[in-house]
Amino acid sequence: MSHEERNNIVAIVVSVITNTYILIRLRGLWAEGAFDRPDALMIWARAVLWVVPIAIVGTIVLTILANIVFAIATRDENPDFTVDERDRMFQMRGMAVTMVVASFGFLGCLVALAFGWEALVVFTLLYVAFAAGDLIGNLVKFVSYRVGT
Repeated sequence: MSHEERNNIVAIVVSVITNTYILIRLRGLWAEGAFDRPDALMIWARAVLWVVPIAIVGTIVLTILANIVFAIATRDENPDFTVDERDRMFQMRGMAVTMVVASFGFLGCLVALAFGWEALVVFTLLYVAFAAGDLIGNLVKFVSYRVGT
C-alpha cells in the first residue's frame, strides 16, 4: 500500500466521522428548537465552523499515526513518500469528481432558494453537497488505486 493510499483512507475515515458528527449535532439542535430563533443561522454557522479545524487536525494526526503504525507493522525504516504521475492522475480524477458533485449540489441549492426554501435548510444541503463531493472524490481515488487505472 502506497503512502498516498494510506492518506486517502485516512481522509475517508475522517470525513465520515466528522460529517456524521456534525449532522447528528445539527439534528439535535433542530430537535431542541435552536433553529426556531432569530439567530438560527448564527447558531448553525457556529456549529458547522468547528468542523473545519477538527477535520484538519484529525486528518493530520491520523495520517501521522497511520504512517507510523504502517512503518512499525512492515518494519520499514525508510518508507517511500514518492508521488509519481499515476498518483497525480488519481488526485486530479478525485478532484474533478469532487468539483462536479459539489457544483451540482450548489446549483441544486440555488434552485431550492429560488423556489422559496428556507436559508437554513439550503445551507445544510449545501454543506451535505460539499461533504458528499469530498467523500465521493476520495472514494474515486481509492477505487482508482485499487483498480489501477
